[in-house]
Amino acid sequence: MRPHWDEKDCIAGSLCTGDITSRNHRTFRPVEYNPKPMARVSHALRFWQKKRREKVSPLYHGQSLAGDQDDANYKPIEWPLVRRMLQTLWPHRRTYVVGLSLGMVMVGLDMLSPTFIRWIINYVTAFTEGPRSDENAAILHVGMLLGFWALSVVTARLIDRKLILLMTGAGEAVQFEIRIRLFAKLQQLSMDYYDKTKLGRIISRMTSDISAMREVNVWGIWRVVANVMVIIAAAGMLCVTDWRLFLSVAWLGPVLFFTNEFFRKRVGRKWQEVREWFTQVSTNMAENITGVRVVTAFNRQTSNLAHFNWMQVRNTGNNVQAGRLNAVYQPSLQLVGFVGKLIILVFGAYLVVSGHIDRNQGIGSVIAAYMYWDWFMNPILDMGNFLNMLMQSLASGERVYALLDMKPTMQDAPNAIALPRVCGRVQFEKVTFGYNPDRPVLFDVDFDAQAGQTIALVGHTGSGKSSIISLLARFYRPQKGRVLIDGYDIQNVTDVSLHRQMGLVLQTNYLFTGTVLDNIRYARPEATQEQVIHAATALGTHDAIMVLPGGYDTQVGERGANMSLGQRQLVCFTRAYLADPRIFMLDEATSSIDTGTELLLQRSLEKLLQGRTTFIVAHRLSTIMRADMILVIDHGKIIERGTHAELLLQDGKYAELYEQFASHKTNGETSE
Repeated sequence: MRPHWDEKDCIAGSLCTGDITSRNHRTFRPVEYNPKPMARVSHALRFWQKKRREKVSPLYHGQSLAGDQDDANYKPIEWPLVRRMLQTLWPHRRTYVVGLSLGMVMVGLDMLSPTFIRWIINYVTAFTEGPRSDENAAILHVGMLLGFWALSVVTARLIDRKLILLMTGAGEAVQFEIRIRLFAKLQQLSMDYYDKTKLGRIISRMTSDISAMREVNVWGIWRVVANVMVIIAAAGMLCVTDWRLFLSVAWLGPVLFFTNEFFRKRVGRKWQEVREWFTQVSTNMAENITGVRVVTAFNRQTSNLAHFNWMQVRNTGNNVQAGRLNAVYQPSLQLVGFVGKLIILVFGAYLVVSGHIDRNQGIGSVIAAYMYWDWFMNPILDMGNFLNMLMQSLASGERVYALLDMKPTMQDAPNAIALPRVCGRVQFEKVTFGYNPDRPVLFDVDFDAQAGQTIALVGHTGSGKSSIISLLARFYRPQKGRVLIDGYDIQNVTDVSLHRQMGLVLQTNYLFTGTVLDNIRYARPEATQEQVIHAATALGTHDAIMVLPGGYDTQVGERGANMSLGQRQLVCFTRAYLADPRIFMLDEATSSIDTGTELLLQRSLEKLLQGRTTFIVAHRLSTIMRADMILVIDHGKIIERGTHAELLLQDGKYAELYEQFASHKTNGETSE
């Protein structure tokens, strides 16, 4: 039974109220802003605790979010992951070794402070209670001790400065390399990865997950080594100072060990949840920003805000739970530390008063032991704080390394050869393909396109036209059959040599942030401005580009937002012409433009297609009519093929589609 979310629940999880008792009937009305934000957050968290076991958004009944979580099966972080992160640091081992060596010297100098204090206290106590001697000599002796102490402190601070520079440099270099590797991996992954992975999740890997690893990459090695070294050194110095005081607190060591072990796995598991829900929030935000026009057009601002706030409540709840674990963990360590201090002071006082320790030496020894115990506990408390940071870093590292370990489904075969310059003959031999292998979208597709021919792909939405283009571009691998270019199986040639001879223009006409010139040269970065202008002039798009405010230096904006659809298509045509492909693919590239721009595009397209094998999907009727061969595709199968005139004589599916084309001549679009 689907849960019913009443008005109170909706207020807690969002900024709206409404009746959400039906999947098809949702009404929302804004509520007044609550001037008491803390009360609002508290209410939201109580709501989250009530619904935490239900993975259903209050705005999406019956739709589980578990499917969006590629890390849904949370597990404690294990040491193999730590070793993997250490391997990432390995190339910079020399810098880390130098830094650690300097750090050990610094710690050694810092550890002398309690000893200097003990020497000074014991000397002053012995001087005041013993027979009077030369006071000037005593002052000189104490001054020398203070001078050596100051020298050790200043030297330690100078070393500390150098240590910061070394560790920061090495850590930032590691961060830099991880970003490069991750971006390179994203460039290598096949289209099927992007088909099933949300944009926000990808961005989260490149941004927040890598940032979460920074502190560990910069200071992780040093903090672990330094803390362990200080703990061992402090315990040793405590034992040397007075073995009885050491034994009095030694039993607290196992208590500290089991306390850390108890919380380690729990904190690690919780931080994995925190990182996953942060990704969910980022993904939702990215989707809403990317689709803001659709959101506004369908008036979904209020409902989307409610869903986003519900996810934020879940995210906040996970962070609060992690905080609760830490709220028990840290005070537990501090309590153990206080017990140790109390034991040293009480037992030390007993030893001094009872005469088991020489009075002249005992007071300084007790104070030094107290300070060494403090030195012993401080790294443990720091490790407790570091554990939280380490768990966040490892949770993010696990996801980053999972992406780095992914193998692209489309990559060059071991024996792949470079494809020589082709004439452009394209053959599909009994090709069967499905984005999900169990659900094919193309069945036994078989055709032979001669070099220089124009092939029009016609059919209803979802018939498989774009899938043929994707297979020809080798974005995917067919489950059965072969795709040949000039007799070469494209699975046996290198990706670079194949795509260097291909051009693709989509209806979306993606432009990158930069100038018109930058976007035209995208396919040939080495091309000079003169070569770009020559290509645009030959194609007939030069005058249209010069009309732009800055000509070739016009900033296109993000995704070409500063340009009209027709202008973006002209830039894409020029880009394809400059690349001089032998095989050209046009996927719905001239829809939704004004008549004047359409005429210019038609003239440019005619020049672009000359001497090239071209595949056109759902193009203008006039271009389809001039195609050398038309393939009519229905439900993944080629049901008719031939020229325009031949297919009309058959009076089949194409004739039916042609009548639809003719009836919509004003916009010249197919039913795609």
